[in-house]
Amino acid sequence: MSDEFIEITKEEIEDIEKALKVNSDYKLKDSKFNIKTFEKGSDIVIIQYVANVENELVFATKEERGKYYISEIFDLFKDNIINGNVSRDVFQSVFTYFHDVIENPDEDFSDEKEELIGFLLLTEEYDESQLQIDLDPEKIRQEYSEDHDRIYSDDSLNKVEKSLALKELLHMSICQVVNDIDLYFTRPYDLTPEEHAFKNKQEEKALQNEVQLG
Repeated sequence: MSDEFIEITKEEIEDIEKALKVNSDYKLKDSKFNIKTFEKGSDIVIIQYVANVENELVFATKEERGKYYISEIFDLFKDNIINGNVSRDVFQSVFTYFHDVIENPDEDFSDEKEELIGFLLLTEEYDESQLQIDLDPEKIRQEYSEDHDRIYSDDSLNKVEKSLALKELLHMSICQVVNDIDLYFTRPYDLTPEEHAFKNKQEEKALQNEVQLG
């Protein structure tokens, strides 16, 4: 548990207490989210539901001089609890990080990397040392650049095929970090209508070949 705290107002505590009563993605476990909990300095345990996975999240609380504080990591979940959905799930978090790193080659993502690793370690069973390697910004950029150069130097592919191939390779890299085999069979989030159409044709052709072979 982190020893770092952020301040939370009485109004926010009350809003989150109400939200937890109706939010199906987050449920309290053997604890209460109210002013008394903060005054006692008790831990708050929340179960987060992401797909078919239950993640147990533990947050420290305290009250000092009439102000209330909670573990800093809670800031990652506050908006999702109030809004009623898990917008920052594991895959989306890694997806956003990869794209931000690639699209901003001159920026330092050290803080974002450590924040993401902390989030992943909270929600899933990951190897921290492996995450340090897989989420290294220079590694991500270098592999993306190498894939880009290799694909775009292939004259046998048209413009749509090249763009689609690059996105699919990036998607595979993200899935490898997330380590969910089901995601390997999904399409990248950011396909254009032309790329979706091409994928549909690919899948139709593959299905026809399976029927003929059967």
